[in-house]
Order: sequence, then C-alpha cells, then structure tokens
Amino acid sequence: MKSHTQILRLAVACILTALTASVAFAFEGKIDIKTTTSRSDEAMAMTYFVKGSHLRIESQIPPDKKHKEGGTFAMIINMESRETIMLMDEQKMYMVHKIPEATAEKAESKAAEMDFKPTGRKEKIAGIEAEEYAGISDKKRTEIWVTKELGKYMMSNQGKGGPMGGKKAVASAWQKFAEQGNFFPLRTIQRAKEGAPEDFRMEATKVEKRSLADSLFAPPADYQKLEMPSMGDMMKGMIPNR
Repeated sequence: MKSHTQILRLAVACILTALTASVAFAFEGKIDIKTTTSRSDEAMAMTYFVKGSHLRIESQIPPDKKHKEGGTFAMIINMESRETIMLMDEQKMYMVHKIPEATAEKAESKAAEMDFKPTGRKEKIAGIEAEEYAGISDKKRTEIWVTKELGKYMMSNQGKGGPMGGKKAVASAWQKFAEQGNFFPLRTIQRAKEGAPEDFRMEATKVEKRSLADSLFAPPADYQKLEMPSMGDMMKGMIPNR
C-alpha cells in the first residue's frame, strides 16, 4: 500500500510536470484537489493557489506508520525566477531549488499516444463546465475532463530529479494533450481498460476565483533559509593541501 507521502509525490509530480518557463496563468484563485489511488485507503487533499506566474501547493498529510502525528506540506513555485521553495513549518525553515531549463522535446510520441477523442460527455466539475476525452496514457486507459476557463495547462520535462527527491518527472501523454489543446484538466482517471476499476483519480473539488495576497508566494519573514552545500563545498577540507 502506498504511503500518504508517496501519493503526495505522485500528485505533485502531475502538477510540477505542468510547468515551463515564463508561465503567466490566466486564472487567479484557489483550487482544491483530491487524489485517490487503488493502493491506498485514504484520499490525499491538496490546495492549489495560482497567481500570475506563481503557484503554491499545500497539503495536510494524515498520520501513518512513519508519521504518527501527520504533518503539513507546502511548496511555492516561482516561474519568473525558476525556483521552488519548500517550506518546513515545524522548523520554521525553507529550502530553495532551481527549476532546470526545459529542453526541446523530441517528436517521439506515437500518434496513438496522443489520440485522445471526445466522448460526447459533459459535466460541471467544481462548478466549471468540462468535457471528457479518452485515450491511452502510461499504457492505461485515461479519461480526462478538461476546460478552457482556467487557462492553459503547461508541461515540460523537468530534467534531473523529480519532486521531493523522486524519480525524473516525465510528462505523460494526457499532460501533453492538455498542454497542446490549451486545456486545464479538472478530472483525470486512469484504469487498466474501459470499465475496469480506477487505478488513479485526481479531481478538482472546488474552484474559487479571487484575488490572492502576494505574501502567500514568499516564505514568512521569520523563516530561516536552509543552505544545502554543493559537492565542491563538501569536498573542501577532505583533500589534504599539498
């Protein structure tokens, strides 16, 4: 069974692989997102704040075997400076990581991988009109409900290192489809085949369009920056002077 941290990594990966340089989001406000997988009994809830070229992702991690008291997760993404800021609320500290420059993607997707077709089904999700498309992504049937009301869903290959120290984040076919169609996904479901039980679902449960304070997208003034030493700095002093 996947831990809550693993589910959070998966959900954040879906968001982080949606980022590229110089993004200015058309939507300003708050989006509540719920993620479920077939390998976990509990859903993971996230709050997604959007303003200009800034994002903030927050999540309350429920208790599990490794984290008996649970915890909180918060990440700020600044696409102007190409930085992610990880907030550590318990320690009142934060870490800054540079987002790698996006590389030009090779035309390696087969036609079938991008062959998402409208099903004709429409539905309001979190108060936003959405239309369903279905296709194959990650070798699974993928049903993606999309809208153009929230602006374009941007994606890029993140290069080395996925979110939270995970594996390399590579955009899935459904993410490429959303980006190329100027769509924003409000619900994404993956299953082995049509009619099979759901393996993964990520869905917006509430969309609130409103102005957000700039302070949401910066570390609190009383937080200390945690500097991670580079490999060169770590080697200093380990080799005797000659």
